[in-house]
Amino acid sequence: MTEKVFSLQINDIKWLFFLSYLTAIVIDNMMVLSFDIQFMPSLTLLTLFFWTTQILYKSHLFSAFILGLAFDTALNTPLGSHSLIFLTTTFLMLRSRLRFKSYPLWQQSIIIGGYILVFQIMSWFIFAPKLFGNAPYYYWLEPVIATLIWPLLTLILNRLTHKTVFN
Repeated sequence: MTEKVFSLQINDIKWLFFLSYLTAIVIDNMMVLSFDIQFMPSLTLLTLFFWTTQILYKSHLFSAFILGLAFDTALNTPLGSHSLIFLTTTFLMLRSRLRFKSYPLWQQSIIIGGYILVFQIMSWFIFAPKLFGNAPYYYWLEPVIATLIWPLLTLILNRLTHKTVFN
């Protein structure tokens, strides 16, 4: 059973793959634009990290670029800025994804928090946000929340992947 999941093919899960990205983009846009919740990490980036660790024969850099462009158009930021950040963090994940898969879930969560911290630092330098009041705390709280969300996201997407592949 684990051999099949370890060597996932995109043809086995293509609808789940695309729907998970679409759902993550919609939730991210709702959090930022509709509800003005600034402390939630990018679920699109977390979903990208998940698929990067699960589908090993692809580099996912093109997906990172396209998702970054979609993020830029939705948030009305300079075109390519989120693509640069997504590409950089995905490249960092690609460098260690086989080791990352062998770690227990709590260590994976801490590493994901580190990647989101890199995302936040790069966002800080590119966008130079004006943070007033409690906003700096919320801005730097994102890696901690990503650390807490990662096990839940992994559990949900793993179960959906198992149902898709084995049914």
